[in-house]
Amino acid sequence: MFEQAVLTENLFLKDVDMLRQRTIRLLAEGQAEAHANPQRSIALLQAVLMAEIVCVLRYTAISISHDGLKNEWIGAEFQEQANDERRHMALAATRISQLGGTPDYDPQHLASRHALPPDGPGEFAQRIQENLAAEQAVVSLYRELIGYFEPRDPETAAMLQEIIHDEEDHAGDMEDLLVSYANN
Repeated sequence: MFEQAVLTENLFLKDVDMLRQRTIRLLAEGQAEAHANPQRSIALLQAVLMAEIVCVLRYTAISISHDGLKNEWIGAEFQEQANDERRHMALAATRISQLGGTPDYDPQHLASRHALPPDGPGEFAQRIQENLAAEQAVVSLYRELIGYFEPRDPETAAMLQEIIHDEEDHAGDMEDLLVSYANN
């Protein structure tokens, strides 16, 4: 029941799911294409950029939250993850530019960029569960994108493989943090 309550209020996951649904529609439209359509590729990569922007905001906020400031290891962990997400942003933005697009750094309609996690004692476990669910959704989204890009644009597929490796590590870190926090 607690998990369900967390997931229904998880704006971070809601945004990732919205991006995933939009991306799935774009992928379905492009499945018949033998080669990557630059405009479709740019639109797909904009979803990656949006997801990474939200992660940077969220993880930076957690690094300086009550728990992040009180527990140095929490602050350091989330700052490290925010830095990874910044690097992912740069990779996605660079690839968008290489394909002739303009990176959109102002992702509209994302609720979680306006609703950063609560900053009070006792809410850390909820934030981590939200992060874990969103990281798992991002990994799923990026796997679908890799499947689309591999036969059409190996360079973009390789970039996403690099990003997904970090995202899987982040999900593992969230699981570890939940266990550590529960044992304290």
